[in-house]
Amino acid sequence: MNNDVPETLAAARSRAADLEQQLKLSDEGVSRLAQRCLELEQQVLNYQAALARHGSDNEPAALTLPQLFYDSGSGYSPRECLTVAEDAYDELTHEVSAVFTLPTDARALRLDPGELACCVTDLSISDERLECRAMNGIQLQEDCLLFLDVDPNLTVCSTVPFAAGMKFAVTYHYYPLGRFQHEQPGKALLSALNTIKLHAEAEKNDVLEQLQAALAENTRLNNQLTELQNSRAAYEDSLENLYESSSWRLTAPLRALRRLLRG
Repeated sequence: MNNDVPETLAAARSRAADLEQQLKLSDEGVSRLAQRCLELEQQVLNYQAALARHGSDNEPAALTLPQLFYDSGSGYSPRECLTVAEDAYDELTHEVSAVFTLPTDARALRLDPGELACCVTDLSISDERLECRAMNGIQLQEDCLLFLDVDPNLTVCSTVPFAAGMKFAVTYHYYPLGRFQHEQPGKALLSALNTIKLHAEAEKNDVLEQLQAALAENTRLNNQLTELQNSRAAYEDSLENLYESSSWRLTAPLRALRRLLRG
């Protein structure tokens, strides 16, 4: 590069590079905000769907019974599933009590407390080496899990292998959302659910505002970058014309002398 090129061009290029970096960061921020907005929108839809399901009170009894799926090597399937008798669930007390015995070695276990959107409380497992962890539930309190999906499930974790013959019992209280909305626990849950829904909607609106601000900033940076790129292109054209001019060639000895004096 010619040493006599004014520093303004270098500054313009540096500024353009800075703007390009800001634009990249802005794009990444917009993408993250858009993703969060979609997640919140889906969460709100789930809450609304859960509330809409509360009116149904004629589900088959089998949908309230637990099932234990065991993966012996080919993933979970209905063929590898342990079920219980209907009397495992007491509709009066909402208590579930079931005993499972593994028929074969298993890589993993999954407990489905039922097939309905529900609230599970006081979950206990008889084997201290085992622990249940909710996969698609919301922990409202330490001993209270809320499942808004119609396929609630928990992963059974263990400090020992799942060997054939392993036997354990599980107990918990099971409240299908559609059946106890008029009971006191149901009323409290619906109130909590509405509060969660309102918070989610408020957060969604906040994220939308941030997204709109980020998009506006993104547009501003794009416009500024375009203007700067156009200015740089025009400046480079003028420099090119200057280098090709006769006056630039005629003043070359003077510039060389100036460099000698500076050196």
